[in-house]
Amino acid sequence: MLIQCMRNIVTLFLGASLSLSLHASESCIETAMTQSEMNQCAGIALKEADAELNRVYSKIRQLYKDDDKFIGKLRDAQRAWIKSRDADIEMQYPYMRDSSYYGSSFPVCVSRYTAMITLQRIEYLKKWLIGVKEGDVCSGSIMLIDNIIPQKIETTNEASLLPLE
Repeated sequence: MLIQCMRNIVTLFLGASLSLSLHASESCIETAMTQSEMNQCAGIALKEADAELNRVYSKIRQLYKDDDKFIGKLRDAQRAWIKSRDADIEMQYPYMRDSSYYGSSFPVCVSRYTAMITLQRIEYLKKWLIGVKEGDVCSGSIMLIDNIIPQKIETTNEASLLPLE
């Protein structure tokens, strides 16, 4: 029961902090009056998503720090994901090197697209923080919920899960 409660708390804080950040960014875009302001808002949203990805990645590294093989594979997977993300962006915007090709809204578009891909990665990685129920025979490296205890991921410091200001 306590473990399920902690799982819900971790999920809530990770999701809520990201949600609040994205809401603030959407608010920024809605009130922006110039293209420059819109570009800046989209850039902020991307920085917030990237900061959240880094927080989740760091929490996973902290939680699984005793498993050197997993940590190495996590690092390799993250490096490969970055290359894949960049290739996906270039596929979406193949003429991005020509600054005038997509027009003045291009910085907004590419920032939002990159943020969307980053948010997908965050959702994927969260399962290593939340854990799986006993009996999930295909969980691989993901810890059982019962093994993810509050002290391991130090969720007592709620501020560490809140968005950067």
